[in-house]
Amino acid sequence: MIKNLVVGSGFSAAITKIFLGKNSRVIGFKKKDLFRNQNSFRRKSLDINKLFSKKTISYGSLKFELNKGKLHDRLISGGNSTIWGGHVNLKKLTKQIMSFFEKKIKFIKLNYDRTGTIANDENIHQLQTYSGSILNSNNILKKIEDGYILNFFVKKKKIYIKLINQKNNKIKQIQVNKLFLCIGTIQFLDLLYRSQILKNGDFVEYSEYYHKYKISTIYSKLPKGNVTVIRYKLSRAIGHFLGIQYFSKFLRLLNFIPLSIDQCFYKKKLNYRLLLKNGEFIEKNDSRFCDNFGQSIHYCNLRINRISINQIMKKIHPNIYGIGMSFIDQEIPGPISNDIILDSHKKTINI
Repeated sequence: MIKNLVVGSGFSAAITKIFLGKNSRVIGFKKKDLFRNQNSFRRKSLDINKLFSKKTISYGSLKFELNKGKLHDRLISGGNSTIWGGHVNLKKLTKQIMSFFEKKIKFIKLNYDRTGTIANDENIHQLQTYSGSILNSNNILKKIEDGYILNFFVKKKKIYIKLINQKNNKIKQIQVNKLFLCIGTIQFLDLLYRSQILKNGDFVEYSEYYHKYKISTIYSKLPKGNVTVIRYKLSRAIGHFLGIQYFSKFLRLLNFIPLSIDQCFYKKKLNYRLLLKNGEFIEKNDSRFCDNFGQSIHYCNLRINRISINQIMKKIHPNIYGIGMSFIDQEIPGPISNDIILDSHKKTINI
């Protein structure tokens, strides 16, 4: 039996591993080539790649018919942290929490020189490695055991998971004392479906702050009020778009161009609804704003049939914890990594 098992290899898994310390193991997706099995579907609409990022494609157990919204599945070691901007809001992160990250993560205040960005909230920083690149969870998770989780279940009040080893395709069953599911939004839905928790006829909902990009200049005043703005110098914006995880010297050659891209997160919350029918998710939304849903890749607060996923997991077993975007209800618009850090700390502090 494994005492504390973390499943996943992205940012949520990395943070959870830091909080749990040595008394935990991590199992995650490591195989570099495509993941396929007889029960998986290819889902092009869920792919998310950038020119200079490692390429991955979406495979899973559910189909998706999306017209207005955009959901994402980055099935690769490191997950979304391999292409993100690495932003975090430090406002509610206490000194105690910050102490866990010493010698692992640097928190760099946004400025045009070091990050190529500024913000209208002074608490927003960038997560970096000590080499100066944007944090990738692979920089933290050095010992990941190879495995893809097929399902989990509870029998006689004991937690079990089934894993497939990607090297030899062998399936094994493991008993776990405490299970931390730190996997991406789409892969988590696949897992719930394979575990017979999510069933045909169920409604799934997510929330997200309204988000859009604007062209501006580096000299214009940052907006105030009911909006959080992260302003990218054009040179850094190009790097972010291409998947370059540091402010490269070559891109700095474009610093003479005074244009900027404003990433704007508004306080208006959007809700997105999907119906599971015959193994396929179908959109069930009325609002015109859902045309933009998913653009920020910060959709969170998963509900199934209007019940919070945290309530559902607790009812299945009190020692099964979910950590990541699906399990938090973002408090303020902007970075979401700080909400994930706080939730992970809350769920691991007494373990």
